[in-house]
Amino acid sequence: MEYVARKASTMRGALLALALLSAGCGHAVKSGPPEPQAPTTLKVRNQNFLDTDVFVLREGQRIRLGMVAGLSSQAFTIPADIVRSSPQLRFELHPIGGRGNPRTETISVQPGDEVELTIPPL
Repeated sequence: MEYVARKASTMRGALLALALLSAGCGHAVKSGPPEPQAPTTLKVRNQNFLDTDVFVLREGQRIRLGMVAGLSSQAFTIPADIVRSSPQLRFELHPIGGRGNPRTETISVQPGDEVELTIPPL
């Protein structure tokens, strides 16, 4: 009988040690991926006949977003790193085959904003 009691006591000790050991090996459970943030977009309405290259200006950099054809509209996604690093942006428009590169005033842009620009006819 003493052998059975000793064996049961040893078994309980082993189970307790195993429970403590397994509790220490646990790891944090992530609550899921971070919420994706809505993209920041620029919609350009080109009322001019000339195709136009569109640039965003950030701290001395000129970054091309794309081209909008004459008499059409085009939406561009402004890269998130540009918006996060510099919430004050300007845009430059380069009419292909035209003169000058008009620039906008400085615009405050936050992640998820939708900015609209209209290129007037000549």
